[in-house]
Amino acid sequence: MNGLLSHRVHEMTDRLWLRLSNQSIFITGGTGLFGSWLMESMCGANRRLGTNIKATILTRNIRKTLSRTNRIYHDSAISFVQGDVSDFEFPDSKFSRIIHMATTSAKETFDGADQLEKLRMLINGTERVLQFAVKCEVEKFLFTSSGVVYGDCSAGLPGVPETYKGAPETTDVLSGLAEGKRVAEYLCSYYADKFQYAYTITRCFSFVGPGLPLNLHYAIGNFIGQALEGKTLRIMGDGTAVRSYLYRDDFIAWLLTLLLDGKHGRVYNVGSDLGISIRDLACLIRDLLNPGLDVHVRNFDNRGVGNVFRSRYVPDIARARHELSLDVWTPLEVAIVKTADACRIE
Repeated sequence: MNGLLSHRVHEMTDRLWLRLSNQSIFITGGTGLFGSWLMESMCGANRRLGTNIKATILTRNIRKTLSRTNRIYHDSAISFVQGDVSDFEFPDSKFSRIIHMATTSAKETFDGADQLEKLRMLINGTERVLQFAVKCEVEKFLFTSSGVVYGDCSAGLPGVPETYKGAPETTDVLSGLAEGKRVAEYLCSYYADKFQYAYTITRCFSFVGPGLPLNLHYAIGNFIGQALEGKTLRIMGDGTAVRSYLYRDDFIAWLLTLLLDGKHGRVYNVGSDLGISIRDLACLIRDLLNPGLDVHVRNFDNRGVGNVFRSRYVPDIARARHELSLDVWTPLEVAIVKTADACRIE
C-alpha cells in the first residue's frame, strides 16, 4: 500500500472517531487483540483530534492487565470494571455504545480450553452484557461474532455470504465456539427487539497486524515468527487450506463504521475476500522477510486445535462493500511487512 492510500485509511478512521467525540463506550474483550488495536487507535485520536472519548473495559483482573507491556491501558481515557463477563456487577455509568467482543482467549484455545466452557461463556456472558445494555439505556450494541458460525463453508463458494444457510454439525464436539456464537447472535436479536435499541452483528474472519501471537495456532503469525527467527517455515497440514487476512488498520475502520453506520439487525462479514492457500502464504512470507529459508510441509492432521477444521475460510464482503463502502485497502504483502516490522521493534 502506498503512502497516500495509508494516509486515506487513517483519515477515514479519524473521521469516524470524531463522530464519537465525548461519548463513553463500554467494551468487553477490550484486552484482547481486537481490543488493544481499538484502544491504541482511540487514544491516538484523543491526542490528535481532542475527541475526548472514554472507554470502560471489563476485565477479569485489572492488575494483570496493567502489568502488561502494552502501556496503552494506562491512558487516562481508559477505565476498568473488574469481573467475569458472565456475572460482573453493573457499573452505575451510562454508555451510549457497547462493543461486546469477549470470548475465550487465543492462548486459552491453544491450551485446550474446554468446549462446554466456551459455549457457556458465550451464552451466559452475552446475556449478562445485554442485560447491562438494557440497564444503561444503550443506543447501539455491536457484537463481534465469527465466521465459524457457517461451519465448513468451502463447498463451491469462493467466499461465504451472510445469507449462507449452512451451520456447524451439532454433534461435532469441537463446535463449542461456533454454537456459542450462534446462540449469542440470537440473544442480541431477542434483547434488541424486546427493549428497542439498535444492534449490529459482525462475523469476523482472519486478521493480521502488530500484536498477533507468533507461537500459537495462527498460521500467519507462526510463519512471520519463524521467518524473523531465521527458521524453516513449517506447515502443519498439507498446505491446501485457504485463508484470507484483513490488516489491523482496515479492521479498525471497519469496526468503527459498523458501530456507527451498521444497519439495525444487520449481519456483516468482516475480513478480506482475497483467499490464499497456506502453502502460498508461507512462501510469500518467506520471500518477503527472509528469502533464504525453507518451507516444509509436515502433513500432520492438526484439525483439533480448539475449533472445527475449515478447508476454506474466506468471506464474501459484498454487503459491507456495497452498503458501507468498506474494502480491503491494505495489500497482504504490506500487511505482512508492517506486522513483521512491529515485531522487530518490540
